[in-house]
Amino acid sequence: MNRLLPAWVGLAPLAAVLVLWQLLAPANAPNFPPPLAWWRAVVTLATNGSLLPAVVETLWTFALGLFIATVAGFALGILIGTVRAVREWSGLLLEFLRALPPPVVVPIAALMMGFSPSMKLTVIAVTAAWPILLNTVAGVQAVPALLSEAARSLHLSWYRRVRHIVVPASVPALLVGLRVAVSLAIVITLLVEIFTALPGIGVLMVQGQRNYNSAQVFGLLALVGVLAYALTLMFAVIEGVVLSRWPPRVARR
Repeated sequence: MNRLLPAWVGLAPLAAVLVLWQLLAPANAPNFPPPLAWWRAVVTLATNGSLLPAVVETLWTFALGLFIATVAGFALGILIGTVRAVREWSGLLLEFLRALPPPVVVPIAALMMGFSPSMKLTVIAVTAAWPILLNTVAGVQAVPALLSEAARSLHLSWYRRVRHIVVPASVPALLVGLRVAVSLAIVITLLVEIFTALPGIGVLMVQGQRNYNSAQVFGLLALVGVLAYALTLMFAVIEGVVLSRWPPRVARR
């Protein structure tokens, strides 16, 4: 209970702002409607059947894009971190690509792939893969020199060295990069949906804007915040469980 208390206390300022907003804002404010109006707009979307498919589409694309980013980023990070030639060849390219803002990738991908679900998935995966890749490379380079010397003394092959030494030592760095990628993937998912009008919560936000329905836009924004907080909290629990049991301990007899 004490561990959860700081998180709930951190939500107190937000709750206070929402309460004051509700008390001070006019009921029919066109641009800044009160929070209860947000709730009614979201309930209306849920009642007419528009909300659930959009939420499912956004979460599914987010999860699949994050999975692809995790696999690709971790694999490339291991390769770059363990093979010196690949690291030297890709160093300048990585520094150039990581400096590109994520929104810049959207129009480029749209020109190359069109407005399609595969384009949306590609943008999410490419954008979310960067923190995973960079943290994995840093994790590989942080492997203790004693372990590397032991691997050379035992004449382990590259595959066995990666499997038994590098990958276990890089898992904490992977989790750190994944923590950053979760929030980044959520933002990029909504951004692509808003820019391309592909199915998802972002499309409902655009529709609310075009119809001058501020309550719908604010309500969906609050819903995204709740979903993002729930996903972040869930990942924090998973990360804590994994790190508490990593590396595996040998049972004593």
